[in-house]
Amino acid sequence: MSIKWRLTGLFIVMTGLSLLLFWVGESVRLGSAAQEVNFKVALLALCLPAGAVYVYAGYLSRRLDKLHFAARRIAGGNYERIDFTDSTDEIGEFTSELNSLLRHMEMIVQNGTQEAHKMEAILAGMQEGVVAVDQVGRVVLVNAAANRIFERQETERKLRYLLELTFDSELEHLIRKVLAGEPSATKETHFGQKTLQSQINPILSEQGQPRGAVIVIHDVTELRRLEQMRTEFVANVSHELRTPLTSIKGFVETLLDGAADAPSLRERFLKIIQAETLRLQRLIEDLLTLARFEGRENRGGLGFGKISYLQEAYEKIEPVILSLAQAKGIEVEVTLPDNLPPLSMGEDLLSQLLLNLLENAVKYTIEGRVWLKAQVFQDHLQLEFGDTGCGIPEEMLPRIFERFYRVDKARSREQGGTGLGLSIVKHMVEGVGGTINVTSQLGSGTVFICNLPRAK
Repeated sequence: MSIKWRLTGLFIVMTGLSLLLFWVGESVRLGSAAQEVNFKVALLALCLPAGAVYVYAGYLSRRLDKLHFAARRIAGGNYERIDFTDSTDEIGEFTSELNSLLRHMEMIVQNGTQEAHKMEAILAGMQEGVVAVDQVGRVVLVNAAANRIFERQETERKLRYLLELTFDSELEHLIRKVLAGEPSATKETHFGQKTLQSQINPILSEQGQPRGAVIVIHDVTELRRLEQMRTEFVANVSHELRTPLTSIKGFVETLLDGAADAPSLRERFLKIIQAETLRLQRLIEDLLTLARFEGRENRGGLGFGKISYLQEAYEKIEPVILSLAQAKGIEVEVTLPDNLPPLSMGEDLLSQLLLNLLENAVKYTIEGRVWLKAQVFQDHLQLEFGDTGCGIPEEMLPRIFERFYRVDKARSREQGGTGLGLSIVKHMVEGVGGTINVTSQLGSGTVFICNLPRAK
């Protein structure tokens, strides 16, 4: 029942009761119980005030309906001002205070929305995965990076617990400990081929009690791979240096112990020492070259930003390649079309690239042929280095550009290789914006395809 009918009904009842009491009182005073009641007067006494009360109650009801509508609008997120300009009573004062509250709420909501958008942008832009859980371990937030790290689509069903994302019960147990009051914790886990480092921090209430936790997940796979490569590099360098040094030291001591008095032994040992010294020299030079490429130092001196022509670069190293091939009875076929466009790299750099790849092809070919072909494309020149040598096992192809990696270690050392040649070649090619790929069949030979950018 609306307020106007309640007020009107209450007024009619109270007025009727008052009239009845007044009539009884007058009857007693006049001493006549049989006094007649004037119903017209009584009806008029009831209706006139009741009508006035009904009109005012209707006005009051409309104002309250307006407030009710405004309250529903506020609950829906619409903070438009409530207009009661014609009212100066308590409802008007209440409306004025409510408008002030609305402005304050609107500012709070706007600030909260801005902060939420900032937080969403920060979380979306982070490379680290972020997962938040509540006090009982239920997932309340997962950013895009976490979904990407754990290879989960954002459109999949909503997560309930972290175990459904990480499939790591040890990490789940560690989170339970943090939620139980233990301090922050760090754990390194594996997810497929990835190595992940998780940092768990509690979310504390004002009383200092954990009411949730945030897990920041770093993908450290590449970092661990680089650390492993660095460790292997140091071990390989130490081994490569120790081997010739041990040989030199042994033969020098032998000569000092009296072998120098025998001319045949002295000449043989000195030739071995010379060969090992040259091997050390080549190794150190290759290490320095590799360091310059990896550090991108002295780019101009290494030939970056310059131009060169393939024919001229090949002519510089042709005598070396032909002499090596003739010594082994290997045929060298070089097919270079006339008027090849210039390449976007220095001539010395290009000559070193040709020398490394062709020299490798000759070294690891016992019989048959070695070839170099060139093909012109719109934005690059494709070079094909091939041989009919021993070939490379398929499982070893992904690693041949690693430093000190050798397919056949004994044969490589016998040929005088340092294990750095192909790594240097890869840095050369990628340093000028090119690409290099290899295909090989064991026992049939190897083909390197090198794409070098043409000069602009």
